[in-house]
Amino acid sequence: MAMKSDDAALFWQIRENTEMGMKAMETLLPKVEDMSFSLYLNQKELQYSQIRDRARREMLKEKEEGRRPGAVSEFALRGVIHAETLFDTSVSHIAELMIRGSSRGISRLWKAMNHCENAGRTSRELAEELLLLEQKSIAELKKYL
Repeated sequence: MAMKSDDAALFWQIRENTEMGMKAMETLLPKVEDMSFSLYLNQKELQYSQIRDRARREMLKEKEEGRRPGAVSEFALRGVIHAETLFDTSVSHIAELMIRGSSRGISRLWKAMNHCENAGRTSRELAEELLLLEQKSIAELKKYL
């Protein structure tokens, strides 16, 4: 049986959010000199990849098309990060950028969850797990401000 379109849309949004988070971490890590903050970023990247991989597995189980976020959005993300950190690579500034990014991710995920009201338990639970991760990240990042 094919995956319901609401499940597929929600899994895709989870993948997009996590992949954008991972790309942000990859772009920010070379700019961070503080070892504890660098470790924190690496841990977040790992958490994003674990959630992304679970969404991918669910999509593959149902032979769902596994499209990826576009190269343009990835390029734009990297460009914004480079521009925003051109003159300020302090931990405080990077934490602020990450809080903004996580907030946008939360908004996109809530929007997808509200539009995908027929999504099943598995996709909803994974989306909620990602929401909790993002909310926890924001709370943790506030101590770096």
